[in-house]
Amino acid sequence: MNTFVHPAGTAALPGATYTARRAGLWVFLGVITSLFMLFGAAYVMRMAMADWQPLRYVPWQLWLSTALLVSACVAWEVARRRAHQADGRRAGVAGCVLSVAFLGVQWWAWQAMIAMQYRVDGNPADSFFFMLTGLHGLHVIGGLLAAVLAGRALLRGGEAMGGLARYRLAGSIALCAQYWHYLLGLWLVLFALLFWVTPEFVQVVCEGVGLRPPQPR
Repeated sequence: MNTFVHPAGTAALPGATYTARRAGLWVFLGVITSLFMLFGAAYVMRMAMADWQPLRYVPWQLWLSTALLVSACVAWEVARRRAHQADGRRAGVAGCVLSVAFLGVQWWAWQAMIAMQYRVDGNPADSFFFMLTGLHGLHVIGGLLAAVLAGRALLRGGEAMGGLARYRLAGSIALCAQYWHYLLGLWLVLFALLFWVTPEFVQVVCEGVGLRPPQPR
C-alpha cells in the first residue's frame, strides 16, 4: 500500500486519501481567507467615515490569549512530528486544552472591553472588534470539534490501534496542525488590523502602491 510521508518523516495516510483531505482543507482555508479579506476591506473603507473612532485600548488579556494560541500551535506541531508516539497524542490533547483556554481568555477580553465602554452597538470600530474576534473564535471552536471527531483516539490512546488506524490518526493530527497554524496567522493579522492599522497608515500604503485611499465622508 502506498502511503504519504509528511515532512516529519512519518507515514500519515494512504496517499490518495490524505491528499484529498488536505486538498479539502486548503479549499476551506481559501474560503475563510476570502471571507476575512472582505471584512478587512470593509473595515479599511469604514475608517474613512467621519464617525470612526479607532480602538485605543488593548486589554492585556489579548496578549495572554495570543500566547495561548502560540502555545497551542507548538503543541500541535509536536503532535504532528510525534504522531505515532504517546507523547505526540498527549501534545494533541494539550493543543485542544490550550485552544479552549484561548477562547476563555478571549471572552475575558470582551468583558474588559465592555467595562471600558467599548460595546457591540457602539462605535463602528468597536463593532468590528467584536465581530472579527468572535468570527475567529467560531473557527477555533470548529477546529476543536473537528479535532475531537477526527482524532477520538487522541483521548483513548492508540496503543491497540492497527497500522491503518495509526496512519489515519497521524493524518488527522497533521491536518489539525496545519489548521491551527493558519488560525494563529489569521489572529496575528486581525490583531494588527484592529489595533495598529489607522487611516493615516492606510493612506501611506495606498499612496505607496499608487492607489487612491478611501476619502473621508
